[in-house]
Amino acid sequence: MEEEEIQQEIKEIKKLKKKQLLWGNLFMLVLFLFLIYFLEGGKILFLTWVLLISLPIMIVLSLRTLITGTIIGTKNMRRIWAFDRKRWGEKKWKLLKIFEIVLLTGLGVGLAALVFNTNFDAPNQTFVGSAFPFLGAWFGYNLGEISRIKKLKEQASNG
Repeated sequence: MEEEEIQQEIKEIKKLKKKQLLWGNLFMLVLFLFLIYFLEGGKILFLTWVLLISLPIMIVLSLRTLITGTIIGTKNMRRIWAFDRKRWGEKKWKLLKIFEIVLLTGLGVGLAALVFNTNFDAPNQTFVGSAFPFLGAWFGYNLGEISRIKKLKEQASNG
């Protein structure tokens, strides 16, 4: 690939990553509103079960991607992931996928242990501060994505 083509590809990926960040923030906003709604309504158990059902689905999709190499998602997501996979190399990409699967599995096991060991009907149980970790994760997500986009910019200018 010529230098100019590489620069154009990085520019395109930057644009797609910014669009993905915008959609990710919209998704996080909707999740945050659902979190607040369910916490205020005392329906934390329902929210927890939805998450417990979602995690195995995410794990299976990640396993499928790891085994087959095909990525499930929108055209833009597949384009970004293919670019990252090529840039990182096959070995690092597989390690990151395995790390993702292990992290999701650990989260699922921890959440399942929490569900089965918590009495959600107990009086005086408050979940008011439960939104703060979500806000921290949201902030961290934005910082990470912005820094990765900026690194692409630096790569584009450095060549």
